[in-house]
Amino acid sequence: MRTKDRKVPILLFAFVIIGLVVAGIVFSRLNANQTSPTQSIAESPIAVASATPTTLWNALLQATPFAYHTPMPEPVQSKLDGLYAKIDSSPPQWWRCYRCADYRPAGGIWRLQFKESVMRIYYDVTGWRTIASFTTADDRLYIFNDPYCPEDVGEYKWNIVNGQLNLETVNDHCAFDLRAKNITLQLWVACTPSTEKKTPGCEENVPMPEPVVQSAPTVDVNVYGGDSRFFAKTPELMAIANTADREAPEGIFISYDENTIPYGIHRVLWWNGNWIEATTDLPFNAIGVQFYGEAQIGWARVLFDGEEVWRGNTADLYEKLGRHGGYIEITGFEPGHHTLRAESLGFDYRPVTVVSFGFSEDGSVEVAIP
Repeated sequence: MRTKDRKVPILLFAFVIIGLVVAGIVFSRLNANQTSPTQSIAESPIAVASATPTTLWNALLQATPFAYHTPMPEPVQSKLDGLYAKIDSSPPQWWRCYRCADYRPAGGIWRLQFKESVMRIYYDVTGWRTIASFTTADDRLYIFNDPYCPEDVGEYKWNIVNGQLNLETVNDHCAFDLRAKNITLQLWVACTPSTEKKTPGCEENVPMPEPVVQSAPTVDVNVYGGDSRFFAKTPELMAIANTADREAPEGIFISYDENTIPYGIHRVLWWNGNWIEATTDLPFNAIGVQFYGEAQIGWARVLFDGEEVWRGNTADLYEKLGRHGGYIEITGFEPGHHTLRAESLGFDYRPVTVVSFGFSEDGSVEVAIP
């Protein structure tokens, strides 16, 4: 082999070694950034998700189906055309799911639209959605070109009575029969000018309450983004929300609506189980509650001794690596008998995940290392 020919593999080997070294340096810096102390929302801007549920629905409205195994039907109007909505009364999905079963029924707002041979379905809590083709013949509905089951054609009987759409399965095995289970589970309310303001899911823009920080003048309210369990100065004493998993420390009493959902050390608040509270007579001068969960956690409020001191979207408090939430701490009160209560507002039909309550005799928590 000539000298020049020997140099080529040597140079390639050198470039590979250099690339591995550079990649190692980049990875170590990224890892250091991910494990750095949590910062307060005052020091670090909240990372806003690039797509909100509203924009996801709007994007779905602009999308069109793909003809997988069945030709696209002509875009014609039918008597079924319209927007429909329902509130699934089961608990909403509060966990992160990388591969949940498609069409799995879950609590919260669902939208269903039939328009000019296109069917669209949207789950407001997580943003799950799909699009398919449909046709009708008398009282029969046929659904096809669904990306979750492109080879299946679902057949249903349909009728609309008193402004409500009823679907009955004739034959549909899409997504292990979950499509049929979901869309026939209950009646769908037809969205019309008379029902738009009254039916969740029909209204394009849901009115949001005003966020509140310290509506009670007798105390101070501190809002910190992140997880207080990993702050530079953590609460001196913590009581986890799910006392069925671990009892609260002596002198602290945790109570909650029996319909809240146990989830590890958490209790998940939702519209049918919407409160949790901590009560103590111990001489603390700082008490807080920790909200922390996935991107779909929703609006809540905090009350101190019966007075509302904070209200807002718990998901907007902080975001890092897909986790959302923060710590709401109350100070400036005299030690004595006190109760800190968290409530899900419920209007958004979203879960609110409560991790713990924190208690200190030596002042507030500290987020950043001095």
